[in-house]
Amino acid sequence: MEIKNIMRLMYLSLILFCCYSCTKSKDVEAGYYDRPVVQAFLIPGVPIQVKVYDQKFMEDTITHGYPVTGLLLKISNGTQQVLLSETSPGVYEYADAGFVKDLQHYALSFEYLGKTITAATTVPGKPTGFRATSTSQVLPEFSFGATPADFVPVVYNWNNVTNEHFMMVFKNTDLYKTPADSRFTRTYRDMESILGTVSTYQTQQMTFNFLGNYQVLLFHINEEYSKAITSTSSNSLNLTPQYTNVQNGLGIFTAMRADTLNVVVTH
Repeated sequence: MEIKNIMRLMYLSLILFCCYSCTKSKDVEAGYYDRPVVQAFLIPGVPIQVKVYDQKFMEDTITHGYPVTGLLLKISNGTQQVLLSETSPGVYEYADAGFVKDLQHYALSFEYLGKTITAATTVPGKPTGFRATSTSQVLPEFSFGATPADFVPVVYNWNNVTNEHFMMVFKNTDLYKTPADSRFTRTYRDMESILGTVSTYQTQQMTFNFLGNYQVLLFHINEEYSKAITSTSSNSLNLTPQYTNVQNGLGIFTAMRADTLNVVVTH
C-alpha cells in the first residue's frame, strides 16, 4: 500500500495551515505569529513523521513557513515516551513503525519560545465490511451521443453504525498513466474525497481522468482531521481561524487507519 504517497497528498491538502490571513503588525502585537504549525498523521505500520513550521502570511510567496529546527519532540502512548530525531530541517521522525498501534492514544509535546506545545489523538480502528459492487469500472468513450446514463457506477459500502468519519482516495498504480480522454492533457493527481459520516460511496465519471489499475483506499479518520480539511477556506476577506487541535500552536496532529480494494478502469 502506497501510504507514504498518500501522506504527501494529505500534507498538500493541509498546506493552508501555514497561511493565515492577517497583517504582520497585528499578529506580532497579539503574539499570534509565535505559534508553530504542526502537521502529523499517525498510521499503524508507518514510521512517525512530524513537520513543524513557522506560520506564514498571505503576502508571503513561500509555500510553507520556515521550518522550526532544533526542537525536542516527544510522543507518548501512555506507557512509553519516544524522542523524535530531526532528519531534515523542521522534519522530525521516529523510525520504529511498530510504535503506532490501533486504538491507542498518543500525545505530542515540545517546548517552543517558552511555551509547551501539546496535541493528542487516538488511532481509529481499521474499517470493517469494506466491499464493492464491482472490481472494474467502464468509462464510456466520448461521443456526441453519449449521455450520463451510459455510465454505470461502482458502489462502495462499509460498516459505520457509530457515525465515524471516513475519507476515500483513488490512486492509479500504473507506471505509465493513460488519459481517459486522449483529447486532453492532464497532470495526474490522486483523487481524495472527505466523506463525512456516511457508509457508502458511488463513483462518478469525473472520478477517473486516467485508465488503468487503481487502489481504492478507505481511511477511517478522526473528526479532527475532517474539521481541519473543511475549515481551510480562510482568505483575505474571511479571518475565521482554521481548525486546530494543537494547544499553543496551529495545524493538526491526527491518526487514521485504512483498508484497500482494487479497481480496473477501462473503456
